[in-house]
Amino acid sequence: MTAIRQLAAFTAEHPRGGHTPAHIEIAKRALLDTIGCMFLGAAAPVTRTAIAAATSWGAGPCPVYGAGTTLPAPWAALANGASAHAFDLDDYTLAANDHPSAVLVPALLAQSAHDAAGESVPARSGAELLDAYLIGLEVIIRLGEAVNMGHYNLGWHTTATIDSFGATAAISRLKGLNAEQSAMALALTPSLGTGYNSQFGTSAKPIHAGWSAKTGIAAAALAAAGASAYDGALDGGVSFASLMTPAGSAKFEEAFTGLRRTWSLDNWGLGAKLYPSCGYTHRSIDGARAVYDQFGPLTASDVASVRLSLPTHHLAILPFGVPETQNEALFSPAWCAAVALVSGHCVSSDFLPEAVADPERRALAGLVDVVAREPRRPELNVDPEDPDVVEVVLRDGRRWREEVPRWRGAPGREMTEAELLMKFEDVCLRSGLDGGAVSAISGVVRGLDELPDLRELRAVLDAPRSQSEPSAPAA
Repeated sequence: MTAIRQLAAFTAEHPRGGHTPAHIEIAKRALLDTIGCMFLGAAAPVTRTAIAAATSWGAGPCPVYGAGTTLPAPWAALANGASAHAFDLDDYTLAANDHPSAVLVPALLAQSAHDAAGESVPARSGAELLDAYLIGLEVIIRLGEAVNMGHYNLGWHTTATIDSFGATAAISRLKGLNAEQSAMALALTPSLGTGYNSQFGTSAKPIHAGWSAKTGIAAAALAAAGASAYDGALDGGVSFASLMTPAGSAKFEEAFTGLRRTWSLDNWGLGAKLYPSCGYTHRSIDGARAVYDQFGPLTASDVASVRLSLPTHHLAILPFGVPETQNEALFSPAWCAAVALVSGHCVSSDFLPEAVADPERRALAGLVDVVAREPRRPELNVDPEDPDVVEVVLRDGRRWREEVPRWRGAPGREMTEAELLMKFEDVCLRSGLDGGAVSAISGVVRGLDELPDLRELRAVLDAPRSQSEPSAPAA
């Protein structure tokens, strides 16, 4: 069987209702976290841009959450995916080095809203939504195992490449496509979009997440309507493997062993973010927060030097020093460390235009020396045995050195339930949602596996925003 046929068989034939309580919990946490990110990013310029473009393509029944508008399913998925990824605060896997839920959740919410608006599709249950999410996530992790880190290090943005297959699998599962239809949907997927790491620091990066969500909906719909495609598009002679990975590096057979018996999710887990920036800045932020805990808030006049040590393959996508825009600040280790040294935290407001223009923070960021080091094991995405290092020397002679092997929220250092809820409440309130709406959404998502249909979820997600709108994040 080709790699696509193996994924299609898993997508169509894995027993429904066979998920463990631990997997259901992962899916519910991911859904809640992503909904918060969508509301936070709803006012972002990239989201407004996506809505403005899509509105001209026709009306539809699927909400863009927090934006007060509806669109056809593919374009609602595009807009919601862009908003979920606008602040880079959404979750990730280390296997695929991606942002899976910013793709999967918008696609599934848009497809379910589209189905609810028709009369021929049975009502979707909360359990069906969680099941489809878990199928899509497992496809993403398995593909990450098969092609990374070689695929990513060539410059491909895996949220745009690998995650589009996950979205296609999730939508195929939700729609009940058979193995043949699922295979054609997955085979169509690499023809419908891609993305490069060179786009980081621009609006294109969050659009990649939305485009992958849209691709999943489109590929599944085309396959259901009878479209055909080459089922060797992942591992054939001319394929994803031959064109988008280093020669001979793809390992589908190894990655797909036990595909229908075991779950790679159990090995890799799913990381959640405490900080609204590229994950590769997070060890530096944790280190800077440890310095803050020792010395309190610092200014440029207090500091003689700040030195960050990061591996070369992380710095390759963190090219910005003192940033000029929020997009650049999200990928600036110097900026992220500086705001943590000043305030002891790193939150979405630290990336708004007025924060990026703050002269004191800019002065401190200008003192940060970011040094590349060769990784001990370059085949690993993040190596806990090769920690990032933050070193600060103050003008009065005091100094601190902090090694950070895992950042907060990473697999092995997961967020607690209380931290997840605190993050969700914070981003929703920052977005302008009132406290009652925040509690209602949280309550419904926590009981999603018991919902016989998704009407209650759609009702709380459509809750009105408060009168206090946030400053638009410049994504």
